[in-house]
Order: sequence, then C-alpha cells, then structure tokens
Amino acid sequence: MKKALLFLLITTMAVLLVFTFSVTGCKKEAAPAEEVEEAAEEAVEEAAPAEEEEEAAPTEEVAEYKLAVFFPAPHPYFESVTKGIEKFTEDYGVEVFVQYGTDWAQETENQFIEGLVAQGYNNLIVYPIDITGANSLYEEITAQGVHVVNEGAPTALPTTASATVATDVKAAAMTACEKVIEGLGEEGNILDILELVEDTNTKLRKDGIEEVVANYPDVKIIQEIAGLTSQEEATEKISNAIAALGNDLDGMITTGYVPTVAASLILSEMENDRIVYVGIDDDPVVLDAIKNGYITGTFEQSPYMHGYISALYLKFLADGYTPKEDYVFIDSGGLIVTKENLDTFLDPLWDEVYAKAETLEKDYFNPPES
Repeated sequence: MKKALLFLLITTMAVLLVFTFSVTGCKKEAAPAEEVEEAAEEAVEEAAPAEEEEEAAPTEEVAEYKLAVFFPAPHPYFESVTKGIEKFTEDYGVEVFVQYGTDWAQETENQFIEGLVAQGYNNLIVYPIDITGANSLYEEITAQGVHVVNEGAPTALPTTASATVATDVKAAAMTACEKVIEGLGEEGNILDILELVEDTNTKLRKDGIEEVVANYPDVKIIQEIAGLTSQEEATEKISNAIAALGNDLDGMITTGYVPTVAASLILSEMENDRIVYVGIDDDPVVLDAIKNGYITGTFEQSPYMHGYISALYLKFLADGYTPKEDYVFIDSGGLIVTKENLDTFLDPLWDEVYAKAETLEKDYFNPPES
C-alpha cells in the first residue's frame, strides 16, 4: 500500500513538472500583445461575413442609417430644433448624432462637416452659414454620395442640397410686422431690431419688414439695430434705443431669438402698456410677457418641424426613395402667439408636423425600385 502511494506521488510530481515546463516555455515564445490584438481583429473581420449570413438581418438603424445634424454654435433656436429631432427618433427609432460648432464662420462649418463625413455620416442636416459658400462644401460631399438637407435656412440656387426645411423667414417677418402695424392703428414709428448680420436669414427679414412698412404711408422705421450677438449686448442696445427715442417710439419688432428675449425682459420690467411689440419664438420669458400683457405677441416658426421633417426626408433617401425633384423648399409655416391662443398654440404646430410627415412620401418621393 505504501509503495503504491509513493508511486502515485512520484508520478503526480513528474506530471506537474512537465506541465510547468510547458507553460513556461509557451510564455517565452508567445507573440507580443500588439500582434495578438492585430491577429484577433483580422480574425473578426474574416469571420464577419459568415456570421452575418447565419444571423438574422440587422435592424434598419444599424444597417442603413448614419444621420447627423450640424449646428454652427449653441443657440436657443437649435435647442428647439433638437426637440423635433428627438421626437423623430422616438417615432422611428433612428438615432441622429448632434454636432455643435464653435462660431458662425463657414470655414469652421466646413471643417466640422468634413469631419462628420470622414466618420461615415452620409445623411446630414445642416444649418448653412453662407448661402453660397455652403454650396461649395455640398458639391464636394454630395459627390461622395452624401445627402444634405438644409435646416432653418436655404442655400443659394442651384444647390446640391436635396431639400430645405425652414420657415419662409421673409414671409414670417412680414406677418409679424403686419401685426405690429395693426396694433398701431396703421400709424406710428417702429424700431426694427435684427439679430446676427452673419445669419443668412437676417437680410430676408429686413427686406420683408421694409416692404410691409412701405405699404403704410403713416408708418415708418424710426431706427434699426443689428449685430446682436449676446443677451447682454441686445439688452444694452435695445434699452438705449428705447430711452433715446422716448415717446417717439410707438412699436417694435424683433426677428431673432436673443433680442426677442431681451426686449421682452425690458418691456416687462417697464410694465409696458404703450409700445406695440411682436417678437419671435417661444422662450418662457416671452410667453410670460404675453401672459402679463407687456408685449403683443410672438411669431412661432415651428423649429420642431425643422428638425423632425429634415430627419424624415433623409430617412426616405436612405431607404432608397428617389425624390420627384432634385431640390425642394418645404415651408414649415408658423403662427402668431397672443394672449388668446397662449395655452394652445403648440397643438396646431405639432399637428402640422405630423400632417407633413403623413404626406411627405406622396408629395416628394417615388418609391424604391423593387
């Protein structure tokens, strides 16, 4: 019995020694970690096609869509557009990557867009900074098979962008100006407050306001303010203008988000009950000023449609639908918000988004070839 146990012990020790030697030898001859990693990646790549054949077809989001939106710089308007994009993602399950730039320069925008394309994004929503300069960028990337939809502002025609989803900003400014003049009884002096001179929409808004005023002989633009790049700057310039004009000022109009908030705060602090004023968009400060009777109203331009329909248009293109026209402008419309519709104005705006989504395929696309 003792001899049997001794034999078993010796045999076990011998096996352990051989195993230890073998493992130690393997470690000495093992390839570097980098080579192992490269080999593993090659193996994954080589195995991928076979694996794809065995698995079920991937979801549309993974297989088909590479959507991104580019905003030139942080701005409250773009936050509202993003809400429309988020709702699109919720409804269709298609993710959209959101990229912000750092300034309002076309050169900067070009660099960011080229970076997105290099990352594989081939369906882009873009707010163009320069209506002609952006076209040069578009020509370059659409030649690579990238689809582009302008959001918020059009590029100059001809363009290789597939579509623009935006407010007809000139018409919107004219509607707002008509509301101011109605409140003035078609007589008085208006302070025209613009926003960013770099914005492609600013000149269109300026032209629209001047066209409307020209139709009323007893109404004139008493002063114009432009180049308002921040809340502080807007507050200072608007306050100074109101103080300088005094009782000669009868009405005001703003066509940019930042000056609208500034003007609403100023008139609220004044507890204004004399100056007729219409702004743009639906910041809570603006809505509170309407509720309290300190301002007349605001033009709500449906940025939700800008985001939602731009993304949906690109989805149709990614799905193989062919557009009936090379380029289309889709007007998002909008409405004047006053005390009367303050609690309900969002309902018709979202109704319009879904109505447009319902008819988008029929109105703008041919189905994919089978």
